[in-house]
Amino acid sequence: MSAHESSWTLRRLHAGELPAPEANRVRGHAEACDACGATLRSFADAQAAFEAEVPFEKFEAGVERARARQASTESRTQARWVRPLMAVAASVVVVLVLARPLLETGGRTDPLQPPVAGNRLKGGAGAELRIGGGVDPQRVASTDAPEALQPGERVRLGYTADAYRYVAALSVDAQGEVTPLYPESGDSLAVEPGVGQHWLPESVEFTGAGAERVVLVLTDAPVSMDALGDAARKAFTAAGRDVTRMAPLDVPGAQTQWVLLKP
Repeated sequence: MSAHESSWTLRRLHAGELPAPEANRVRGHAEACDACGATLRSFADAQAAFEAEVPFEKFEAGVERARARQASTESRTQARWVRPLMAVAASVVVVLVLARPLLETGGRTDPLQPPVAGNRLKGGAGAELRIGGGVDPQRVASTDAPEALQPGERVRLGYTADAYRYVAALSVDAQGEVTPLYPESGDSLAVEPGVGQHWLPESVEFTGAGAERVVLVLTDAPVSMDALGDAARKAFTAAGRDVTRMAPLDVPGAQTQWVLLKP
């Protein structure tokens, strides 16, 4: 009897990441091996549970939310907001970690260092960015490396507030254009009541090409979107106008950041 396939190899088979010859070999083994077959089926069960938790919606075509400052050239990014009509089923990549810890900046920033070392964690605060709505399976974006988007994919933001009371989100494109995501203007909004993870009410589709940095901020007191936008522009300039190298925004509270690579 041949040795069992590793869980990692079976997971890669499930995600469609194995080359065709190896995929055929591993699939044939799983069909003949009860243990490996059960492991492979467990990934599908986990996908179904993941999708049931927070499904991506079917969206009405052509509904766009205007940016706070409309870009004057075609090279600038637009954030298209669309509202759900009904839930639809989709396959989902197995996710091992569903919440990423936020970084507490304490109002300090080191312009050219990545937002990793030197930041304290506060309690159980966390954030998550999910990607879905395209032809690829739904997945959770990593904060450790840029995440490539496929055409038509949208993102949705979730957070665990812990002791924080207000939440806001914005994005910065490769040209330094700042787009308020939640809310569009005014002050950051009160977090949803109750413990656990909550989701911002709309999904976002980023158009254009190049890198886009998404920032979610949790604070103890309301912060104006204008102030957050100014902090984002300063961080962009301090990073040599390289959106992929931006440090945490120089604002109090906790934040997490993702870099998305638009097709």
